[in-house]
Amino acid sequence: MAIYRQIHTTIWQDNFVGDVLTDPPEKLFWAYLLTNSQTTQCGVYPFRMRQAQFDTGLTGDEIKSIINKLVQYEKIKYSTENNEIMIVNWLKYNSARSPKVAAVIDKELLSIKTLEFESEVIKKCLELKYPIKTKVSEKNTVSIPYRYTIDTISQPEPEPTQNQNITNTATATATEPTDEGQASVVPDVYTYYQEAFGVLNSFASENLTQWVKDLGSDLVIEAMKRSALDQKGFRYAEGIMRQWAKKNLKTLEDVAADDVSFNNNSRPKRNSGKQEPTPDWAKPGYVAPVEEKTPEQAAVDQAKLDEMMRKIKEGRDVNAS
Repeated sequence: MAIYRQIHTTIWQDNFVGDVLTDPPEKLFWAYLLTNSQTTQCGVYPFRMRQAQFDTGLTGDEIKSIINKLVQYEKIKYSTENNEIMIVNWLKYNSARSPKVAAVIDKELLSIKTLEFESEVIKKCLELKYPIKTKVSEKNTVSIPYRYTIDTISQPEPEPTQNQNITNTATATATEPTDEGQASVVPDVYTYYQEAFGVLNSFASENLTQWVKDLGSDLVIEAMKRSALDQKGFRYAEGIMRQWAKKNLKTLEDVAADDVSFNNNSRPKRNSGKQEPTPDWAKPGYVAPVEEKTPEQAAVDQAKLDEMMRKIKEGRDVNAS
């Protein structure tokens, strides 16, 4: 089902857009935040830097600068911990008075990671008298303002010195506890990159770090495995990750389910299981029925047959002479 977002035509005459967002990239990115595929009915959604760069053509530094400006002017709020964006006045301009729309917001509230954002959405809905059923969580008793700069979104891996190998700085293997309480080795994305695609330079390292922040290491490694299996490069893996990001796949289980769905849709459709009845003439022992004719019909048919035989005989006599 297609999803549409409404933007009022007067947005371009808005004082903020006209006087504050003076550069075309700023106007573009503001429109992108209101219309991209991650937007929700409640106005809070996960933000993926790599996907934003791909969609808008802007650099990471340009996007960070614009986000800082939008946060400063209180048009958005940004959670650096959860990589979530909240459009401050979204609910004001996207009505949820319909019970069906309000039900969508109730469902979306379950996936919001930032408790302060969840609380603000609920309070705004109550203020606007939208018929949502979710109540403010008791856990959210303190409101923390999200005015941090975008510089804290990603912490790039340390650049290797001339005497250091990148593997020692950007590819330290992580561990996590197992069910038995013992540490197990977690596959490392940077190490796998070098094994599959070659030397990892600083640019590729930063790019990889951002993908890990967007999708998690499990999905990044899985995308690289699929690319390597098809004897493709990292750009092919990025194409896979973009598709997963657009579909909002977050775990390997989500990816597996998506694979099953794709395979099922790709198979040729079989018939519904209904078997056509076997015609009588194809059944064993079939004897064609003899048509019963009246004496008049028999006489007419015999006359036609006699006439055909006469013409055939005349044709033979002509050819013989």
